[in-house]
Amino acid sequence: MSEESQRKVAEMAKNSGDLQTSLAIIRTIEAEKRTHLAQLRTGFGVLTIPLSLLTILIATSKYYIVEDVLALIIALIAGIIGLGVMGSYLVATALLKLRKSEKLKNDTCSSTERLLRNYEAES
Repeated sequence: MSEESQRKVAEMAKNSGDLQTSLAIIRTIEAEKRTHLAQLRTGFGVLTIPLSLLTILIATSKYYIVEDVLALIIALIAGIIGLGVMGSYLVATALLKLRKSEKLKNDTCSSTERLLRNYEAES
């Protein structure tokens, strides 16, 4: 085997390794994306709890006197606010992470396409 053909085979093997690495990175990014989507789903679930509690509080308001249960209502409203803040935080961070992972995936896919074209051209 000539020196040039050995160099060509070595370069193709290197590109093949780069291609495999890029595909592994894309699979990892997709797994992270599924995790962020689960976080987003959890955030929406946590956001629905305060709405349900507030609805129950309003629907049953004619069965109690506000002055008698004011401490409980204040505690419930504090819990509603806390859950609302936590749900909003989960949704916001999940959306930001999804946007970043999508951008990273697009960058990786474009470099992978370039590697694939080089690999096919050398074959």
